[in-house]
This record gives sequence, C-alpha cells and structure tokens, in this order.
Amino acid sequence: MSAVDIHELTVSFKRGLHSFTALRMGALKIEPGECFGLIGASGSGKSTLLRVLAGLQRDWQGSVELLGSR
Repeated sequence: MSAVDIHELTVSFKRGLHSFTALRMGALKIEPGECFGLIGASGSGKSTLLRVLAGLQRDWQGSVELLGSR
C-alpha cells in the first residue's frame, strides 16, 4: 500500500467569467518511508496539491489515495 497514490489529478478554479487550471498531474506515488520534496515556481500548484492531500480542496478531478483511503 502506497502512502500517496495520485492519478490524473486536475484542479481548476473559476474567477468571474474565466476559469483556469491550477494543477494538472499525471501520476505520483510515494511509498511509506520515502522522503519527498515539493519545489516549483510561484503559481505552479504546490500549495494546491497540499490542499488536496489535506482534504481542504474539494473541487478536483482524478484519483487520490492516502494510505489506501480515497
């Protein structure tokens, strides 16, 4: 069982009449005991990914499992 298992994750936001994709990932798997770093430019989706993993971001598409739970 993976600690984190993500497939085809997409997070989009609407601002007024416009929508934009804040995060789009194909796959990410982190095994228990592995070290993981998250780096990237401002606006690249780092905080958005952490919000999804923490359960704070509800509006997303794809598959996210934490320790076997969706």
